[in-house]
Amino acid sequence: MNIRVLDSLQTRQQWIEFCRREQPYCFVRQPDVLVDFQSNHLQLTLLNRQVRHGQQALKYSVGSRTSVAPAWQFIKACQFDLCRMVELLQQQDFDGNARDNAALGIIRNITIRQFFAKERSVISPAFLGPLSPLSTPPEFWDLHSACRLLANRQYDDLRCDSRSHPSPAPDPRALLLALIENPENWQLQQRHNRLYIFRDQKHLYSLIPDIAVDTEIPDRALGYSPTPNNAMELSP
Repeated sequence: MNIRVLDSLQTRQQWIEFCRREQPYCFVRQPDVLVDFQSNHLQLTLLNRQVRHGQQALKYSVGSRTSVAPAWQFIKACQFDLCRMVELLQQQDFDGNARDNAALGIIRNITIRQFFAKERSVISPAFLGPLSPLSTPPEFWDLHSACRLLANRQYDDLRCDSRSHPSPAPDPRALLLALIENPENWQLQQRHNRLYIFRDQKHLYSLIPDIAVDTEIPDRALGYSPTPNNAMELSP
């Protein structure tokens, strides 16, 4: 599923165009929120340029079981400004899973809920970006560089080195996704001409970087990359 990314949702016209889409479901860059208006409820998932797994995200649901009108009235009351909606919802004191909107003082017959999202696959667009080929070997290998290497097939002799669980060479796509989804679990170390890949300090895989490999058809469809702040750098 391709999810559209909008720069903002701050005007009436932007909301009308959004709601006219076949699926009113999109990421918004500012604020960093996933907006879902496919039912009577407006659902806002706060990503805050930090979320790599959807289940880490705080989510709000605003609406009514019987009509879409209360949710739309909420949008209008916030002057169509998504930033204002998020700010207002974050100011509420949620003592339970759901409560009537009397505390908001905006509109009746509307229910607001606060909970953690269930969609594990949701990731902040702040982490999205093309994994472009490496033109030169990095001074220090980090996870972002390793992902670029794998995505563009700039390597040779990828193999499994685990003695406790010997297996054939790993699927490079599966390994790439594992590095992207759980960067905190992976470490790298270079020895001579090989790059060694560790998970939780256990040596699992290795490969030989080959920056000269032809990259006419880079595997950029995956589109996610660990950020330098979360990548681990190990001296060769």
